[in-house]
Amino acid sequence: MPGPPNLRDITFFPPLKLLPHDNVFTDSDDDYYSTSVDRHAREPRKHWCFFAEITEPSWYPLRPTFQAKDIDGTTFLVSFYFDDRALFEKVIEKGLVGSTICVMYASLHFFADGQFGVRLEEPKNVKIIPLGLDKLFAANIIYRHMQSIVDSAGQISCVVCGASAAQRCSRCSAVSYCGRQCQEQDWKAKHKKECIAMRQMKAWSEFDWQEYKVHQGFTDFV
Repeated sequence: MPGPPNLRDITFFPPLKLLPHDNVFTDSDDDYYSTSVDRHAREPRKHWCFFAEITEPSWYPLRPTFQAKDIDGTTFLVSFYFDDRALFEKVIEKGLVGSTICVMYASLHFFADGQFGVRLEEPKNVKIIPLGLDKLFAANIIYRHMQSIVDSAGQISCVVCGASAAQRCSRCSAVSYCGRQCQEQDWKAKHKKECIAMRQMKAWSEFDWQEYKVHQGFTDFV
């Protein structure tokens, strides 16, 4: 069912070791795809998103490439293979150490040089959020908590001082404030980056992750 996503749920937000393979079909891939009898054609069964926190840039010929870690702490390679190379400049601009690359319908790839990781080919499946994994998960806890209060018609409090809140962030509508002073304080302290993640969580709340009907990519690349 649609609703606030739990980013710790590995059914829909799996670590690298649980991703389907991009070139070889395995039995575990059946959790992600419905396959034809000859296993040459496959359609997603559900939606899933993979998180890769950038740990350092990595030299790779002609394309943006990073070393990254997943939710288990596994390190691997993330390399961008977009046909539109004009997007590479934006990838380099946004791909800062400590940011998280979100990849819809990600798969495990083994590169020609023996390294493994994720090969990114579709811009519509990729978004870079300026938060590391710990802060992304912390923002998710806040987002889900605030949504539960709204759904139950409970008392909404300012996320900064705890006083009764009368206004919300106009961008994400996820966090509330008692007034402008607390809102400006939170924006400078952390919500400027956190807001990007919460807007994405809001978009993720609008469809059922358990059933694939239409492709759910990102409307704004990085």
